[in-house]
Amino acid sequence: MAAQSLVLVTLTELAGKEADQAAEKLVALNKLLEDAQVKLNMLTEYRNDYMAKLARDLETGIDAQSYQNFQSFIRKLDQAVGGQQESVELARNRVAAQRAVWQECQKKKLSYEVLAERSEKKAHQQEQKRDQKLMDEHAMRSSRQPGRG
Repeated sequence: MAAQSLVLVTLTELAGKEADQAAEKLVALNKLLEDAQVKLNMLTEYRNDYMAKLARDLETGIDAQSYQNFQSFIRKLDQAVGGQQESVELARNRVAAQRAVWQECQKKKLSYEVLAERSEKKAHQQEQKRDQKLMDEHAMRSSRQPGRG
């Protein structure tokens, strides 16, 4: 194997490891996004349930203090939902950025693989040419020797 081929094989292996690490990080970030989304869904569902409870309480009657407490709690819940929405958006952005990194790693690895294949193919073709030349020379020498044939 030619030195260039060995270098390309090494670069391909390194790019493969880099792509694997990027993929692992992408999986971890996807998990964080999923967890953040689950938490947002739970908060939103809790808020909706609480709003439904208020609607029922308003139908049956609620005193002013309870209504103020409810309003205060809903504001805090809205803040929590808003904060969690920001967390989800941040996680989405991190996933998108890491996906781009992983895709670049994959692209680089593929480029090295293509270059290595081309180099290997070229080396193989050169070897075949040398072999053919040797066989042609041998055939010519054999045909020139007296007593053969």
